[in-house]
Amino acid sequence: MHKQTVSECRQQSLLLAKNQFRISRGAYRGEKPLRMAVVLLVGLVCTAANLRAQSSGEIFVCNTGSNNVAVVDNATQSVVTEIPVGESPIRIVANVDGTRAYVSNFHDSSVSVIDTVNHTVVATIPTPESPQEAAITRDGTRLFVVHHPVQLVSVIDLATNTVIKVISMSDDTDVHGETATDILMTPDGRYAYVPNYSQDAVDAIDTTTYALTPIPTGGQPRRVAITPNGQRVFVSNFTGNSVTAVNAKRLSPLKTVPTGEGARGIAVSPKGDQVWVTNVRAGTVTVLGTKNTQTLSEITVGSNPWNLLFNAAGTVMVVPNSGSDNLSVIDVATFQVIKTVPTGEGPFFATYNKDESLLYVTNAGANLKRQVGSLTVVDPKTWEVVNTIQLDQQPFDLVFVDPVQ
Repeated sequence: MHKQTVSECRQQSLLLAKNQFRISRGAYRGEKPLRMAVVLLVGLVCTAANLRAQSSGEIFVCNTGSNNVAVVDNATQSVVTEIPVGESPIRIVANVDGTRAYVSNFHDSSVSVIDTVNHTVVATIPTPESPQEAAITRDGTRLFVVHHPVQLVSVIDLATNTVIKVISMSDDTDVHGETATDILMTPDGRYAYVPNYSQDAVDAIDTTTYALTPIPTGGQPRRVAITPNGQRVFVSNFTGNSVTAVNAKRLSPLKTVPTGEGARGIAVSPKGDQVWVTNVRAGTVTVLGTKNTQTLSEITVGSNPWNLLFNAAGTVMVVPNSGSDNLSVIDVATFQVIKTVPTGEGPFFATYNKDESLLYVTNAGANLKRQVGSLTVVDPKTWEVVNTIQLDQQPFDLVFVDPVQ
């Protein structure tokens, strides 16, 4: 079924308005205005429905084991289509206006470019092997892609959909392993921070010159977060069981502080006063103050909490627990778990829709095996599950888009 664009809806409205004028004239000539008016009314209703449906947005989910991206309509909470991409799509990121989504195909050495309005792949960009996490520059012109585990970051020109630069992150010994593991742009767009897992450092890449500055961290840095003012970067160190605070202006380490075992997921609060870290092996979340990196709380959650997500107000934290198949909901003010929400098997990533009236959680399956997964839909007002959407094999990363046309 064709999905009308906003421009098509506007054209339809103008055409209907013209027909309305003809109807009013025809009534005086003895025509049948009632039947024509009914047609006009139905057309207007259809146009309004199309506009409402478009404004609700959609969730794009990487089905890693099925080599496609599922598109879920936020209004109906149903899969509207599956878009074939490359082999093992594992990461997805959207541009600022939501009209394009970029999918890293891990085993295909490529990035698929999806037109999110028409649900089609408009380009496939060859890249170095094993593309994963990606981030778009603040001006929207380039995509930085981390390649795991080959110690490379490729830079894609989004106007031409071509790789224009490949940045090496290896040292003089050419050490390889699980290295580049995340990427985050600073608020001013000057640097891209990439944890270098094998070399116990986070690399700051100048987005203009592509010069790389390694900054020492704890053992095997995994994820990175930054304060809203861009002054401090925080790095979770997986085997170091710690977090390293970095002066983002001077590109130098400030302090490394202990957390629980297996520090991994990390997020800075919207106010910039706290940094939260999941400890995968300990089944806990450590909360630190961003100013002095003092420990504010240690919160017990479920098993294997890989990731975490603040709401926009910074009042609630949600933590998918992949090992216990549930979601911990934490009150930020009290550091208390206020709800444990059952999910499908192996919950991993979560995202809100535009107005945060719904939360979507991908269930990738046990130990990320290529089994059929699902998407759990949660109402944040009650923290009750309102729907479970069956997806294809190993649904993993996801993004909410509401395209501006």
